[in-house]
Amino acid sequence: MVDEAMGLSEQLSALLQSKLPVWVYDHDQARIRWANPEALLLWKAKSMDDLAARDYSDNSPATQARLDSYMRAVRRGEEVAEDWTLYPRGKPTTMTLHGSRVELDDGRLAILFQAMHKDQTLEGSMVRGVEALRHTSMLVSLFDGQGGELYHNPAVLREFGDDAKLFSMFPKDWQEILRTIAAGELYQAELSVNVSSGECWYVVEARRATDPVTGGAAILVQQRDVTKRRQAEALAETRNQIVEELHHTLALVETQRQEILALSAPILDVGRGTLAVPIIGELSDARGSELAERLLSSVSEKRAQFVILDLTGCGALDEEGARLLLRLTRSIELLGSQSVITGVAAALAHTIVRAGVDLSALKTLRNLRDGLEYCRRNT
Repeated sequence: MVDEAMGLSEQLSALLQSKLPVWVYDHDQARIRWANPEALLLWKAKSMDDLAARDYSDNSPATQARLDSYMRAVRRGEEVAEDWTLYPRGKPTTMTLHGSRVELDDGRLAILFQAMHKDQTLEGSMVRGVEALRHTSMLVSLFDGQGGELYHNPAVLREFGDDAKLFSMFPKDWQEILRTIAAGELYQAELSVNVSSGECWYVVEARRATDPVTGGAAILVQQRDVTKRRQAEALAETRNQIVEELHHTLALVETQRQEILALSAPILDVGRGTLAVPIIGELSDARGSELAERLLSSVSEKRAQFVILDLTGCGALDEEGARLLLRLTRSIELLGSQSVITGVAAALAHTIVRAGVDLSALKTLRNLRDGLEYCRRNT
């Protein structure tokens, strides 16, 4: 039994003579804290100080996920063994690493790695395939026939952790996946999945496979992250809804505006071929155009002989409004009707004169009653 009071170097002194490379990896600080001579040769280090000075914090996400998984395993008192391709000084070397827990001098846990060189016949396409699987962003898992985990690539470990079974990864859909596989069919769907980064969307494919270790039935599951695409689609849909609501609102506002304009200048059929239009409020360019469109249409439809434009309720009339009024009367006359102006107050009269608008050719009366009487007498 190892004396806990012994330092790390004393505890591992027997491994100095090992023909296998052995080293201690401090995962928290991404440094190698101890190595035997074979490990120094493997890592092409001139000395232990040289090796200890190297910083491994720039590991790829896949490598970091695997080491995170190993650290969780050794904290549980478990040992790990897996093939790795190491790159000491940039040269690829395929090895089987055995990892176990070891305590550093400051009391923190680290991983004690022992390395065994792999048969060189495994290099080439097989090694490249394994490395590609480990570093791909696609999530790849192999489950047994009941959904128990057999293998997860680092992308799965990073998102789901070490103990990810089919039912825990897809709590709402795992039974449907098993039923589809049992029927000999390919399962494919876009699923909402809860991972370490939150809720994401994945295209999930599951197919029948064989466990290459036991020869038993297995399920191969591949997942491709489509969260950004789904978010973009949701954003586009939201924007379309906003645009549709905006168009609807604008149409409603325009309808209400037209109704308000119509109410502020209603066209009244007062009988005997006479139309009366009380103009209430300001006669602006927009109101004048809308009134002209409605009024000229009514004059043609009803074949009106007289059109009374009553300005009693016209609160303001600028020079442009005065000229607009003149153009409106001329348009009425072109349709064969006579314009009668009533209710011109002193202020309106002053504006009309200042604008240079000549209404002398028009019949102008004091009020709407006089206008109606005039039209009746001349019908």
